[in-house]
Amino acid sequence: MKSFLSLSPVSDLQEPVGQYEIYCTVLKELEPKRQLYLAVPKRVYEGIFSERFGQLILNSIGIKLIVFDEQLERIIKWIS
Repeated sequence: MKSFLSLSPVSDLQEPVGQYEIYCTVLKELEPKRQLYLAVPKRVYEGIFSERFGQLILNSIGIKLIVFDEQLERIIKWIS
């Protein structure tokens, strides 16, 4: 996905959220038991996704997240 480095949080979310929705739609048809997660760096989770705007997007679309530490290259949290 994207690196979430632009000056606009909305711009940062458009592409990955759109891709997530497309992949979910296809997976529901082809492999309905498979679950899709959006992987985001910890800084993004603690930034845009901890704010009301980000929470609204996550909850409205039902996005599942994997939060990872960029330096350690390790998963920190799975959020269903």
